[in-house]
Amino acid sequence: MATDAEKPPEIDEATAKKAANRFDIRRIIGGVFLVYGVILTVVGLFGSDTVKTKAAGTNVNLWTGLAMLAVGAMMVAWALMRPVEPSAPR
Repeated sequence: MATDAEKPPEIDEATAKKAANRFDIRRIIGGVFLVYGVILTVVGLFGSDTVKTKAAGTNVNLWTGLAMLAVGAMMVAWALMRPVEPSAPR
């Protein structure tokens, strides 16, 4: 016979939702893309002219940084618009 002290604590739905969304892989990957995108964009804007035109006159750091910012923003937006719904306990 189980007593009240031996029952596992009940987790309410809001807490389960928060925990499921906190470690959503889309947020983590999106955040990493945003951080690296900011770094590359800053290097592309403020780097030396020699480095900027090294790849056939194209500022690769700037364009790659902007692309990473776009991908990171899409990942974070996707995670916010379609949050994870925790499954019901079995």
